[in-house]
Amino acid sequence: MKFGCMSLDFKRFPLEHCFRLAGAYGMDGLEIFCARKHLHLPSFTAKDAQTIRGYEKRYGVEVPMLTPNTLGQDLNICSDDPAEREEALTLLKRGVDAAEMIEAPRLLITADHPGFFRDDREVWSVLVESVKELTAYAEGKGVRIVMEPVTPMESPVVTTARDCLRLFQDVDSPALYAMLDVVPPVVVHEPFSQYFELLGERMDYIHICDTDGVTDAHIRLGRGVLPAADAINTFLHHGYQGYVTAELYTEGFRDPELMLSNTARALGQIRAELGL
Repeated sequence: MKFGCMSLDFKRFPLEHCFRLAGAYGMDGLEIFCARKHLHLPSFTAKDAQTIRGYEKRYGVEVPMLTPNTLGQDLNICSDDPAEREEALTLLKRGVDAAEMIEAPRLLITADHPGFFRDDREVWSVLVESVKELTAYAEGKGVRIVMEPVTPMESPVVTTARDCLRLFQDVDSPALYAMLDVVPPVVVHEPFSQYFELLGERMDYIHICDTDGVTDAHIRLGRGVLPAADAINTFLHHGYQGYVTAELYTEGFRDPELMLSNTARALGQIRAELGL
């Protein structure tokens, strides 16, 4: 099992600063948030990729996943506007290209809120069509497209492991995977084990934080209702050996290094307890 942090939590700092602190606090990886200050997909070049590979080598920190800035934006692959879907897919394809250039194995996607008064069947059909196009593009580039379920407050389209399984069946692409963010299953009262039992080897990534169990807040470990050590032990019980990346955007922007220090200490105690 490897542990990482997200550049999203450091969105007010330069990308190299994120790499330096990730290495200093013992993280294996840095998940890069694809926004202008860190990795701007529309203008990303081979020179930018070379710079990021240099950061990886200098600070001993790899990039396990790229995360495009699409949630809550006008870039929705579930939109009823074909122009918006096309723009979103163009950006995500640039994300696939960027991941390939820096040898990052994954690109994260979400099914953003489709808007009210939409027919659920039509929304799902549009999502499947969009993901089919994106995964077909990614298949030849060695990049996994990783769907992240979100809370029902963020979007009702993909919120559970069963939603991911349905998407796997309807898209039918070897490039499509899913991940577990610990907040949505707690909010919807879904056991973590369902992700592993239903998705098997396609369960490919984890976001860890604490949660109040009610909202979509991502808070520091030990401040909510989630017993983090037991959660990680559950992941181990199901044979998971991939990435567990801390996501603390709810309270991390004021002093993200303080939150990273807190996370590193908490994870260090858990790793010692579990023999990791």
